[in-house]
Amino acid sequence: MDPTGGGLRLASSAIAPLIKKLFHWDGPGAGLTDKPVRVSALVSFRGETRTLGERELRKLARELVARAATAAGPHEAPSPDVQEELTDALTRSLRDLGELDMDDVQAVRLGPEGLAARIAHPGDLSAAAEARYDALLGAVCLHILNFFTQRSTFVARTLTEQSRDLDRLIRTVDLLAERIPARSAADTAFEERYAAHILTKHNRLTIYGLDLYQTGTWPLDAAYLSLRTTERDTGTRHFPGEPEHAPAPNPPQPAERALAGRERALLRGEAGSGKTTLVQWLALTTARQETADGMTHLLGRIPFVLPLRTLTRGGRDLPSPDAFLSAVDCPFHAAQPAGWTDRVLTAGRGLLLIDGIDEVPEEEREPTRRWLRDLLDAYPGNLWLVTSRPSAVRDDWLAGEGFTDLALTRMSREDVAAFVHRWHRAAEADAHGPRRRTPRDRPRSALPHHRPPRSPSPLLTAPRPGHTAGSGVRRRSGSDRPRCGSHLPRSCR
Repeated sequence: MDPTGGGLRLASSAIAPLIKKLFHWDGPGAGLTDKPVRVSALVSFRGETRTLGERELRKLARELVARAATAAGPHEAPSPDVQEELTDALTRSLRDLGELDMDDVQAVRLGPEGLAARIAHPGDLSAAAEARYDALLGAVCLHILNFFTQRSTFVARTLTEQSRDLDRLIRTVDLLAERIPARSAADTAFEERYAAHILTKHNRLTIYGLDLYQTGTWPLDAAYLSLRTTERDTGTRHFPGEPEHAPAPNPPQPAERALAGRERALLRGEAGSGKTTLVQWLALTTARQETADGMTHLLGRIPFVLPLRTLTRGGRDLPSPDAFLSAVDCPFHAAQPAGWTDRVLTAGRGLLLIDGIDEVPEEEREPTRRWLRDLLDAYPGNLWLVTSRPSAVRDDWLAGEGFTDLALTRMSREDVAAFVHRWHRAAEADAHGPRRRTPRDRPRSALPHHRPPRSPSPLLTAPRPGHTAGSGVRRRSGSDRPRCGSHLPRSCR
């Protein structure tokens, strides 16, 4: 069960006030204790000091169900009969909460899923109610545990990390409730299928020059190296004798956070510097809906990877949003619900990754900018990342559209060493399985006096696809790695 509600996005503002009524509230200034408190002593519908009777408990359960139905949207809300059935089930579950033989510390350690599993299942639900019960109970349990951690008598020092995790979950649910509108079942199902497709398609990194007889592809997770970006100063006037570009106004930042705090960025980088790999990584992170610190701007969004070389091949016109998936050869593009892309972009949920302005012929770049400008005007509020080689477009090419101009920094000596190590690690994760390493397999970066490549990226030192053994790659029996010999570029030797 999804701890954020299994697809049920109940904002804390909608559910927290009701959850508080289930328990006694000590309030600020209550005496601290170094011992946990039994859950049965906390509930407000048991004992001599109870404030909720059976009628009030059922009324509270009915209100929780009603707010969950509102959050589901008009098209997905359960029927009145199913809502009444869910009210009966939730009333019994809440009553069972007071019978649990555990304290608040143990409950928080269980987490929302574990707590829900300890509550007796009604067991006699219809199929329609059963499909919604787990999500409803999971959302209620999440907010119950959050209530426990906020009590003045809670033993916070023993559960600092759990409290932090719960707070992050609450903030995530609130963000998703705000960002994701009510969706139809068809849209939800398609988005899940599309996310799985993104995870499969873009979690492979192709490195040329490792093998003469087959393309070298490995999991992106194993080979990905975080790079850094600097914000380019494109508005400073320079005098004769001064450098062409002033120092970056801000310190370098992780490239993955290029869109943190901004909606639009133009990312420049030399060939092989990692622009396309970053695009893949952002698409994967968004499809996984990961909640790492500094990446919450990707939550609830749908990635669209749009390589301009693919979009314009054969002289094709640049696509409108409804043709995005067909233009990039998504095998099930015809299955997308009518108007789905428009609904996603109108809601501001899109992450549009437009890769390779430099791969568009120069005479076609102005029409490409007009195409991009039309999309920006029609769909504000989405996130946009456009990539290009540094010299392909002028400094202010997208400044009028509100794009921040960023540049990938050159890889440091340590970055190169880390990249080569990960390159070899990715090769070892190949489908052939692990094999015993030999001294000849030792990465060159691990040897003394290793010199980093003269190129901005070690990827550029590898032979291009189509080169033969005379170009420098020697295939060894049982190995997929190149051997740096006299025919390789000097930067690899």
